[in-house]
Amino acid sequence: MNSISFHPSRLLRSRPRVIAAVALFSLALFAARSYPLEMNVGPAHSHPPLEPASWPDNSLTIANLGHATLLMNFFGTRVITDPTLFSHVGMSIGSILTIGPKRFVDPPLTPARLQHIDLILITHAHMDHLDLPSLKALPKSAVVVACEQCSSLIAPLGFSDVRELKWGETTVVNGLTIRAMGARHWGRRWPPLGETYGFNSYVLEKNGHRMLLACDSAQTDLFASLASTPPDVAAFSIGAYDPWIYNHANPEQVWAIFQQTHARYLIPIHWGTFRLSKEPMHEPMQRLIAAAGIQQDRIVIRQIGGTWTLPASIEKRQAAGR
Repeated sequence: MNSISFHPSRLLRSRPRVIAAVALFSLALFAARSYPLEMNVGPAHSHPPLEPASWPDNSLTIANLGHATLLMNFFGTRVITDPTLFSHVGMSIGSILTIGPKRFVDPPLTPARLQHIDLILITHAHMDHLDLPSLKALPKSAVVVACEQCSSLIAPLGFSDVRELKWGETTVVNGLTIRAMGARHWGRRWPPLGETYGFNSYVLEKNGHRMLLACDSAQTDLFASLASTPPDVAAFSIGAYDPWIYNHANPEQVWAIFQQTHARYLIPIHWGTFRLSKEPMHEPMQRLIAAAGIQQDRIVIRQIGGTWTLPASIEKRQAAGR
């Protein structure tokens, strides 16, 4: 009979695989538990029909497609951010299955109804922001602007123009200037294992109008640097703060950060779509509105599937030099 020998080195070599397997199982269990708890397909979760083909090229129109996905026509440049367009986010197995949290609200648009896309913006490599199945479904003619190291995940999908930006770097797509800036977050895709990727916020500018797309971020004074030339609108993540407050600001902190930018309007994102934390699904929006108080009219697109257009009065004021 052959004896069976035990080698501690084999155990050490297999440890990452064991941890990954445990993490995957935990993710699957979390997904199985997360969705049915509050699922409601009644009127409170319906959304108006979106018709991006009708959006004019001489204005800024933005729709919230859920989580951190914004679809916009930025004065003729068609943009989508951190696209999550299907029922789940998480670990994808080809185009067959995604293991992870399920959507609380159905996607307002299918990929086929997005119309032409010039630019895809990726803030960071977390699976609820860099979703491979969603990227596969988008036109490969689009330019992808992403954070450091992310091209290794994106380019194999067939995109010919993938641009990585470090903080402070700038690129231009169809007349839209994109400048990367920081946040207080992190970029590892497979915690605690795997490669560390960058994480970016973006300042977008065209025709004299500016917008901040903020990366997920804990409380920080970093965005106050924009106050000297404030954006017309700023998009901030308002959810996933319980218990992840060290990486995601709570709604009261978001309102304070937004005020530091001196932006006119706030678009809340990263709420009400996937259960990624303990707070109730609609609490982030409720707390944000309460924090804004008498200025709550500055909070726009309060419904997933909602659309907002930059008021014409702001455009005229901008043309006149504010």
